[in-house]
Amino acid sequence: MKSKQIVSQPVRNHQLWSKTYRSGFDRMLLDKLSFSGIGGNWFVLFGLLNGLGYGASLLMSPEDHQFHFAYDGSRSSAFRVFKSMFGSNTFANAVWTVPSLIGVGWYLNSKLGAAKTTKFFALSLFSSFIFLSAASPQSGLNIRPLQPYFLKFDSYANDGSYTMGSDQMCQAAIYMALLYNRYWLIALPCMAFDILYYGPSTLGGPAAALAGAFMFL
Repeated sequence: MKSKQIVSQPVRNHQLWSKTYRSGFDRMLLDKLSFSGIGGNWFVLFGLLNGLGYGASLLMSPEDHQFHFAYDGSRSSAFRVFKSMFGSNTFANAVWTVPSLIGVGWYLNSKLGAAKTTKFFALSLFSSFIFLSAASPQSGLNIRPLQPYFLKFDSYANDGSYTMGSDQMCQAAIYMALLYNRYWLIALPCMAFDILYYGPSTLGGPAAALAGAFMFL
C-alpha cells in the first residue's frame, strides 16, 4: 500500500521551445487572421487585385490607367507605389503574374502556415516598396541591360518613364517556394536574370525571398 504524501506539490513542466511553440504575438496574429477569414492568403488576394488592375486597363483609356496605376517617381506618395504594384497594362504580364500569385501564394500558405506567410507577405511588400522608391524612374538608377533583347513580359514603360506590375511580389513568392524546396541552384540564376532584365527596382522580390528563407525556413 502506497503512502500518501502529506504535502502535495504541483508538477512543474519546463517550456519547450519547439516548432509547435507560438509567442503571444503569433497567437494574437493567428486569432485575427482566423477572425478575418483571410488566413495567410495575402498573396492570393494580391493576385486577385492584380487581375482587377489588368481588367481596369481594358476599360480605361491608356492615359487614365497610367495616371492611376503607373509610378513615375514624380509624386512622393507611398500609396502610389503600392497601387502601382497591382496594376498591369499588358496581357503578357498579367497572364503569368496573376496565376503565379494565386497558385504559389496558396502553396506557401499551406506549407508555412498563416502566421509565417503573413509575415513574409509584409516583408515582401515593404522590400518591394523600398527598391521601387530607391530606383524610381526619376532617379536614373534603374538600368536594364537585358530588356532590349527579350520579348516584353512586364508592364514597365519601354522608355523607363514609369514602373507598374506585381512582378516583385510574384518573384518573392516564387523564389520563396523554390528556396523552401532547397532549389537554390535554380533560384539564384533566375534572380540574377530578373535583376538584369528589370533593373535594380526589382531587387525587392529576390531580397525578400532570401531574407524570408533565412528567417522562416
